[in-house]
Amino acid sequence: MTHPLGLYLYPWDVIDEGADAVLDAVERAGLNAIYVTIWYHSGMFFLPHNPVRRTYFPQPGALYFQPGAWHGDHPLPPPVSPLTDDWDGFWADLSARARARGVALCAWMPVLHNSGIGTAHPEVAVRNPWGDAICHTICPAHDAVRDLVLRVVTDVARMGIFDRILLESIEYLGLRHGHHHEVIGVPLDPDTDFLASLCFCEACMTRATQADVDGAAVRAWVRQTVDDALTGAARTPLDWAGIAAGADGAMGVWLALRQDTVTSLVTETAAAIRANDPAITIAALDFGPLYAMGADGRAWQNGNNLDRIIPAIDELHPTFYFTDETVLAARVADYACLIGDDIRLVPAIRAILPQTANADGLARQLSAVAGLASGFTFYNYSFMALPTLDWIRDGLARHAPERTAS
Repeated sequence: MTHPLGLYLYPWDVIDEGADAVLDAVERAGLNAIYVTIWYHSGMFFLPHNPVRRTYFPQPGALYFQPGAWHGDHPLPPPVSPLTDDWDGFWADLSARARARGVALCAWMPVLHNSGIGTAHPEVAVRNPWGDAICHTICPAHDAVRDLVLRVVTDVARMGIFDRILLESIEYLGLRHGHHHEVIGVPLDPDTDFLASLCFCEACMTRATQADVDGAAVRAWVRQTVDDALTGAARTPLDWAGIAAGADGAMGVWLALRQDTVTSLVTETAAAIRANDPAITIAALDFGPLYAMGADGRAWQNGNNLDRIIPAIDELHPTFYFTDETVLAARVADYACLIGDDIRLVPAIRAILPQTANADGLARQLSAVAGLASGFTFYNYSFMALPTLDWIRDGLARHAPERTAS
C-alpha cells in the first residue's frame, strides 16, 4: 500500500473553489488523498482563500449526501445540507476527477460530536453528573443513536466511491470542547475535569441497572468528588486506580460499562462498513494522546478500549496537537510504546495555528512523528493559507513516513 498522505477539507471548499482547484492544491502539497467530511457538527470557520465566503457557519449536524429511505422515518433525522440540491452528482463528479488524478477519496465524519442532534433531541444528549444536557455530544448508550450511526455509515459505504472511511468521535467527549463562548474560569485537575464530563443519562443509568451497578451511588460520588474539588481546597488528584475505587468500587464497574458502550459501537460500525464495502479501509481518529489522564491500560478516558478497537479497523490516526516540543516528544514516545506494531498509524498534523506558524514548525511536527507513521494527514485545507501547501511538500521531502504502509 502507498503511504496515505491526505488533506482534510470540506464540501464547501469543493463547491466554492471547484474540484479541480482543490485537487491542484493536493498535488501542490505532494499528497495523494483527500478527506472530505460527509457528516459534520458545527463551528465558525474563517476561510482565508475561499472565493465565495470568508466566514462560514456550517449547519449543525448536517449530512453532506442524500440519505436512504430510512431518513424520513428515523426518530433522529439529521438535516441534509442545502449547499447543493444534487449531492449524488457532487460526489460522482468529485470521485471521477480524483480518480483521474490518482487521488484517493476518503469520507471523514465526526459521529457522536453532533450539536445538531444534541440540540434538537436533548433526550439523547450526554447528561453530566448534575443532569445538564451537553448539547454538542450525543450518547452511544441510546439505541436510537446507535441505529442512526449504523444507518449513516451503511449509506456511505454503499456509495462505493470511497477508498477509506475515517471515523471521528465515537466516544464520550471531554468537558473541554471549545464550544460556542465556552468559559471554564476555575482550575480543574485532570481527574475532576474527567469526572465532570461523565454521562449519567437515562440510557446510561439503565445499562448500569442491567449490570447490577448502583448508578445513583456512582453519580453521587462523582458529584461530591467534583464539588469538593471546586471549593479550591488543596487536594491530591486521583489516578485511575483511585477513580476505580470510588463509590465502594462501583466506579470501576461503571468505567468498564462505559468502555463497552463506546467500544461496541466502534466495532459494530466497522462491521457495518465491511458488510457493505469489504474492500474499503476503515480508520479511526484517535484523540488519546491529548487526554490529560493518560491511558488506563490500553483505554482512554473517552471510553475507547484499544484492545477491542484495533482488531476491528485498519488504521489509527493519532492526534499530537502540541506546541511544546518537549511535550510532543514525550507523548509520541508514550504512544509508540502503547500501540507497538499492532496497526498502521497515520498521524494527523494540524497545519494551522497555533501548532503551525511556519515551515520549520511543520517540519518539526513531521520529524517528531515520522518514526511511527505509515502516512500523514494535514488539517485543514479550508483554514490554511495556500503557502502552507508548499510547507507540506517541503516537509515531506525531509521527513517521510518511516513505517511500512502495508
